[in-house]
Amino acid sequence: MAVQVLADHYRNHAVLYCSTSDWAFGPVFSEHEGHDAEERAEAFLRWIAMTAAWFTYERSLTAGRRDARLLTEEGLERAYADWQAQEADQWTREEAAMFAEED
Repeated sequence: MAVQVLADHYRNHAVLYCSTSDWAFGPVFSEHEGHDAEERAEAFLRWIAMTAAWFTYERSLTAGRRDARLLTEEGLERAYADWQAQEADQWTREEAAMFAEED
């Protein structure tokens, strides 16, 4: 009952889907700079949950929860473009945080 990631066997391509309606939506993620498609789709969902820009994206409902299913096509396109623009920085931040936890 949430947004899930559906990836092919080799994780070369992944999409978001709603586990309530079994409906896929949004961009097709592919492998990029050492991260497989499934990792990238999951990173996008983590970013959606945290970004201050969430409230600037067009949504079909203005519910308080951050759920990619609430974004209109235009809102999702803008969010995806914004995410891509900061993707490398996100990986750097997350990797640094992971190493800090190990110390």
